[in-house]
Amino acid sequence: MGTFESFEYAEKALELFIEDCGIMGTHYMFNSLIRGYSACGFGDKAIVVFRQMMCMGVVPDNFTFPFVLSACTKSAALSEGFQVHGAIVKMGFERDIFIENSLIHFYGECGEIDCMRRVFDKMSERNVVSWTSLIGGYAKGACYKEAVSSFFEMVEVGIRPNSVTMVGVISACAKLQDLQLGEQVCACIGELQLKVNALMVNALVEMYMKCGATDKARKIFDECVDKNLVLYNTIMSNYVRQGLARESLSILDEMMRNGPRPDRITMLSAVSACSELDDVSCGKSCHGYVLRNGLEGWDNVCNAIINMYMKCGKQEMACRVFDRMLNKTRVSWNSMAAGFVRNGDMESAWKIFSVMPDSDLVSWNTIIGALVQESMFKEAIELFRVMQSKGITADRVTMTGVASACGYLGALDLAKWIHELAQSRDVLHNCGEMESTKVCVFGQIAIVWPHDDMLMCVCELPQQARWWLQLYKDES
Repeated sequence: MGTFESFEYAEKALELFIEDCGIMGTHYMFNSLIRGYSACGFGDKAIVVFRQMMCMGVVPDNFTFPFVLSACTKSAALSEGFQVHGAIVKMGFERDIFIENSLIHFYGECGEIDCMRRVFDKMSERNVVSWTSLIGGYAKGACYKEAVSSFFEMVEVGIRPNSVTMVGVISACAKLQDLQLGEQVCACIGELQLKVNALMVNALVEMYMKCGATDKARKIFDECVDKNLVLYNTIMSNYVRQGLARESLSILDEMMRNGPRPDRITMLSAVSACSELDDVSCGKSCHGYVLRNGLEGWDNVCNAIINMYMKCGKQEMACRVFDRMLNKTRVSWNSMAAGFVRNGDMESAWKIFSVMPDSDLVSWNTIIGALVQESMFKEAIELFRVMQSKGITADRVTMTGVASACGYLGALDLAKWIHELAQSRDVLHNCGEMESTKVCVFGQIAIVWPHDDMLMCVCELPQQARWWLQLYKDES
């Protein structure tokens, strides 16, 4: 059993297990099978074996429950996990620290923050795994402040964090984009004389980048002796997000000379940087690398290449990449449509929209916005009606575009309907752009409108819209 489990031959292990079940199964046999299934990614089968174990009258031990809870965690089997927790309490294992830690991890990964905290609070003894699981659970549930405060509480009670703890809490600071808090956490690394490993370096670079401290992130990156692929990808992608495309490409240059071999994540950042800079020459080089290294099978990279070529005005190249794609996603189709619109090729944009197999809100907004931009107002409104008939819910972008079309056409009734529809869907909430459009619409239609009442309802109306409103009021 152990041999088959180690080599991940779970199915063969099950066959042998069934053959041996003429005699009563032992803890070891069941535990090995549950653990093996869980390790191989067959969490649901591990849970079935646990149920068989219970039905056969074999009493689980303190190893069984962590194994089956791991299976429940990987399968996101919350209901089954609740049942396992019930069995733990019923059989008197609720004070076993390893089982308690497994429960904390399970509830945290499944997003049951309250259950996780209850288990933690009832613990008579807590170790570094307990605290790390709690911090990880909070972070998983987007309770980042609680994750950081738990870390400081952990240090205060004298529990020494490990690298997993540090990665979790540093990542929480990154999510909060709180540089001051992040530096307080980083200070603990020196105070506690913790050994910094590759995972921690990566988390630190990510945190400083997310907090806008790019110089500090670069300093840590430069001082790292053993840079791995993950670290290169982290700093490159964050440079692109910060709008520092040239810096991202400089990292790629260093990587090509001294670092590990770029992968598809690397090239996604590189192509995005080329797109940001409108650097078609560098973009072509990246495209060539993608083709030479067999990375074109990942649709995200191809979509980025399409977007890059379109942004650089190379429609033919973009079409070539699109035509060769085996797995065209919504993003692929939308990138093509948006690219044609950006380059003023409405005929091609409309053509690709017409044959798009699975258009979404982004697709519709792209074409409606383009029609308005090209003064094809009737077509924009007609397309909006088709969109409504298909049950696609419009958002602020849709409403703003269609409202503009109504204004140019003088379509009073339709404009009122659009306004009421926007109000009913709360699209106008904190949306100065939509209110500005509304004012301009009714100004262009030249109707009598209680402008003073409107102004009272729009607390954050942009200055330009207020100016237009006063102008139309004076002229009416």
